[in-house]
Amino acid sequence: MAETIVDVGIAEETRRRYLNYALSVITSRALPDVRDGLKPVQRRLLYTMYHDLHIHADDRPRKCASIVGTVIANYHPHGDSAAYEALVRMAQDFVMRAPLVDGHGNFGSVDGDAPAAYRYTEARLTPLAERLMGELRRNTVDFRDNFDGMRREPVVLPAQFPNLLVNGASGIAVGMATNIPPHNLGEVVKATIHLIDHPEATVAQLLNIIKGPDFPLGGTVLADRRTLRKIYEEGTGSIKVQGEWKLEEVGRRQQIVVTSIPYGVNKGKLESDIGEIIASRKLPQLTNLVNESNEEEGIRIVLEMKSDADPNMIMAYLYRHTSLQENFAYNLTCLVPGDEGKPQPARIGLKEMLRYFADFRFTTVKRRFEYDLEQLRRRIHILEGFRIIFNALDRALKLIRQSSGKAEAAEKLMAAFKLDSEQADAVLEAQIYRLAQMEIKKILDELKEKKAQAQNIEEILRSEKKLWRVVKDELHEIGEQFGDKRRTQIVAGDDTPDFDPEAYIVRGKHQCRFDARRLDQTRRTAGRCRRDQSP
Repeated sequence: MAETIVDVGIAEETRRRYLNYALSVITSRALPDVRDGLKPVQRRLLYTMYHDLHIHADDRPRKCASIVGTVIANYHPHGDSAAYEALVRMAQDFVMRAPLVDGHGNFGSVDGDAPAAYRYTEARLTPLAERLMGELRRNTVDFRDNFDGMRREPVVLPAQFPNLLVNGASGIAVGMATNIPPHNLGEVVKATIHLIDHPEATVAQLLNIIKGPDFPLGGTVLADRRTLRKIYEEGTGSIKVQGEWKLEEVGRRQQIVVTSIPYGVNKGKLESDIGEIIASRKLPQLTNLVNESNEEEGIRIVLEMKSDADPNMIMAYLYRHTSLQENFAYNLTCLVPGDEGKPQPARIGLKEMLRYFADFRFTTVKRRFEYDLEQLRRRIHILEGFRIIFNALDRALKLIRQSSGKAEAAEKLMAAFKLDSEQADAVLEAQIYRLAQMEIKKILDELKEKKAQAQNIEEILRSEKKLWRVVKDELHEIGEQFGDKRRTQIVAGDDTPDFDPEAYIVRGKHQCRFDARRLDQTRRTAGRCRRDQSP
């Protein structure tokens, strides 16, 4: 080929290429879709497990190496480590409010332990994950070619519940990011149904149902109703999340038991930080830490203290100097349907997020009924051909016996009984026993049943009200089956004990006096020490 050189402006070419890169990162990697709440890698992992490998909730788990290898070979041409990290995250019950993957083996822990390599772990879908894909075979969503054009993959999964709000999402794209907290499935479903019944509902009314975020490990959200309403209206803002604690009597002494930690906090690092505070005597009232966490009781960090210590003062110090209290920054940015159905990034509020899902669910249900009706009509068409033949069975058999082959027999049946080729082929391929009187009755009964089903679907498709009723009924069923109690408390105002540096100064004979100004510096020495001469 002859070489062709085209002069272009470097600024314009750089701008074009960077925008192409940015768009690819935004739409194909970093941001979730508002309809199914998934990023492309998550969607492809679930689709691979469901469609290619058939690892359903009631099947035996498969090696994660097989899952990761299949997905990067067929749908997601990126690194295996990134794909495995996405798979692990969907299995971690301390990250996902409703896990979509049932992991077997070491999938990491809230203590910061890394998961085992994918050659050691196994996974399968959870029952809830199948509710994201159960309608794929019924033409409910569009498909597109994969990266090499050898296979087809869904543009979005036909999710039956608002997964984006239930499990949340986080990611960093080019020039934008997303950080959506998880919520309670039952509350999200009820709010969606309420919005369907009351399209003019405000965010304040929706927050009567969705109290706020519901983190997997519990915790307490310190935010009043006005703050939450502003966040869910604008799609951005910040709240405080802190761990919960209680007092327990052990003999004649009391101990503090931390029962939850903020979302995303590494429990192992938190324990290490508290241990360092105890070892350096920055908090003399605290004497020891014991980790009694287990699978049955959950998080249980026991803090032993002196008999005369004030537990509120101890917790005030820990909230201030450790990750036992953290800020969670909202950023409700996701991909929403744009022009010609192409996804585009947008920061939206709670109402818009639920509205997008409800409209998508309505379209999905409508397409499902249209597909079912088409299949019913095809079956009815075949059964009608049998009914016509049964009314003149002797004549039909005579024409078939006088034919030299299937093609000629089909032509004679089509001419004699006004059948089309599909009906004639079905009659000729029927087994002989189906011509018995009882089998004929079964076919006629099936024809009657299929016609009644088709009529029922036609009535639903003619009425938007009936379609919306189906959507609501299915949402309600999912909420009843998979919903659970709220784990995170919402407290209006700051419930944190007041922090007073003077309260941590220890005085007494032969004791140390700690400089209060240095209490805030947790990584430095505890302060100067001098002997108090007073009696």
